[in-house]
Amino acid sequence: MGNTPSTGKKPPKVTAQDKAILQLKLQRDKLHKATIRIQTVINRETEIAKQSLKQDNKHRALLALRKKKYQQNLLTTVEKQSDTLESLINTIEFKLIEKDVLYGLQQGNTVLKQLNNEMSLEKVEKIMDDSEEGVRYQEELSERLGDLMSNSLEDEVELELQALEAEALGKKLKDEVPSVPNVPVLPDVPKEEVKENKEEEEESSSPQLVHQKQEAGPMLA
Repeated sequence: MGNTPSTGKKPPKVTAQDKAILQLKLQRDKLHKATIRIQTVINRETEIAKQSLKQDNKHRALLALRKKKYQQNLLTTVEKQSDTLESLINTIEFKLIEKDVLYGLQQGNTVLKQLNNEMSLEKVEKIMDDSEEGVRYQEELSERLGDLMSNSLEDEVELELQALEAEALGKKLKDEVPSVPNVPVLPDVPKEEVKENKEEEEESSSPQLVHQKQEAGPMLA
């Protein structure tokens, strides 16, 4: 009495396939969360680039944009890796893809390590640091990005910098243009007055009236 009757069913056995798929799902979720966090860093780097251009510091703006472009390219790699993981998760026959699963996990770990290195907002703020430590970090970052980024990415950064410069220049010119003072608007002349003046002009210019005035001679005082 009091004992829970046994249903006779055994708990489901967790297979190696189940464990592998669970690992894949966990890594997929980690990648997704990492992309959200790093987007905050990317947004801050864009703000730093604009702020640096306002301060006429083109070198610092370029450094922020280069770092942002590298991270955006890294996110593209992450998206591809997430698609790979999703495909592996949806695969039913584990034995046929066992090697691919292990390879997918390995690649996912590599990308996660890269993302974790790029998530620090403190490092982003160092781009604006004028201290000796900040300048040294900026020089090291510029050199490291030169090794990591391709020529095509560098070209894209240059185009983005030019676009930001044009935007900043447009705002500057807009602020410098003086506002045009309001010109007072004169009231319209009433139509009846215009009509009367026109009739008087026509009467004074009539040949018959001129002839009558000449025949009448000078008026008596």
